[in-house]
Amino acid sequence: MAESTIWDLTELTTPATEDLFYIVDDPGGSPLSRKITIANLLKLFVSNVTLSVLTGSGTYSPPAGAKTLLIGVVGGGGGGGAGLATDSSGGGGGGGGTSIKRIAASAVTNGAYVVGGAGLGRTSAQVATAGADSTFNIEGATIITGNGGAPGVDGANSITFGAGQAAGGAGGGASNGDLNIPGRPGERSVQFTGSLGWGGNGGSSVFGFGGFGTVATAGTVGTAYGGGGAGGHATQAADRNGGNGAAGTIFILEFYG
Repeated sequence: MAESTIWDLTELTTPATEDLFYIVDDPGGSPLSRKITIANLLKLFVSNVTLSVLTGSGTYSPPAGAKTLLIGVVGGGGGGGAGLATDSSGGGGGGGGTSIKRIAASAVTNGAYVVGGAGLGRTSAQVATAGADSTFNIEGATIITGNGGAPGVDGANSITFGAGQAAGGAGGGASNGDLNIPGRPGERSVQFTGSLGWGGNGGSSVFGFGGFGTVATAGTVGTAYGGGGAGGHATQAADRNGGNGAAGTIFILEFYG
């Protein structure tokens, strides 16, 4: 058979998982020629990564054999403001900030962490609260932080167009990551007349949507992770509560290759 190069071969554009590659096993020791299917090659990539999702607070140590970590830190979403007065609407809570960092596993032995909780929506018994910060402390002074979103402002009674609107909470910041992505601010509420308007939407994070502003009901809650709660809207009735935000998270992709 005449000699040919790889460029002379016919291209395979629709490979199947049972198709074969040529592979050299143990090239640095006792090399052997072997074959491997695409399916088994894919297993190598899939099994070469694990995921840890942290909760509460504590310390994290990389699993044995891990070489690289991709750490994502998301702050909690802020609570929504309420329509406390008759014919009023509250602003949405801000979304939590997200910080993502790639780091060698050897740089982390006991990483202290805190996962930020959700901000609470405004009720007649309590004010709206900010989402809590999520933090991951790499040895030394570097703390990866996703800040919690700020709470929405309560609405005031008004039958004048625009006068009853309330501000949304600021989105949480982020710091010390390779990517630092602030949360989206909560939406300002709108009051057209005494009976027409709506509560502001909650701000979203990278990993969670804010609650949707509604008409004549309590604000809806933010979604995981880090979404802000929506503002409540009161029509001819008082005390439509703001929605709670969603808690933040810390996740770690652990690469062994």
